[in-house]
Amino acid sequence: MALFLISMAIPLTSAAEEDNSDTQTVMRSSRGAVASLQYFYYLRYNEGLDKFEELYNKSVELGVGEKILELALEYKELAEQKYELAWRFGHPLKGHIQTFIHMRRAYLYLMEAIEILKKAIEEIESV
Repeated sequence: MALFLISMAIPLTSAAEEDNSDTQTVMRSSRGAVASLQYFYYLRYNEGLDKFEELYNKSVELGVGEKILELALEYKELAEQKYELAWRFGHPLKGHIQTFIHMRRAYLYLMEAIEILKKAIEEIESV
């Protein structure tokens, strides 16, 4: 009976090792996906800063209202806070999930600020 139990344990052990191997593969590929997306958000955030400055200056020149400019600046400030928070968890390109979350939010806040300015400029230029 003991021999039967030992023989049954061997396949279970190898199956557990295979499951562990699959889990590690999934974790590595997930980490790679997070790192890739993080790199995307990192690049887009930094490109967005230039776009924001360009649109903000144009908005001021065209006479966009103070409330709209303040709203855009609030979103940019939120983006900067999230960007700084992302760096507290490590280099943004290392693939840490905590960094990813804040980097993504920074990007989204900055894109919202850019959209606010674009719409304001379009409204003024269409008149």
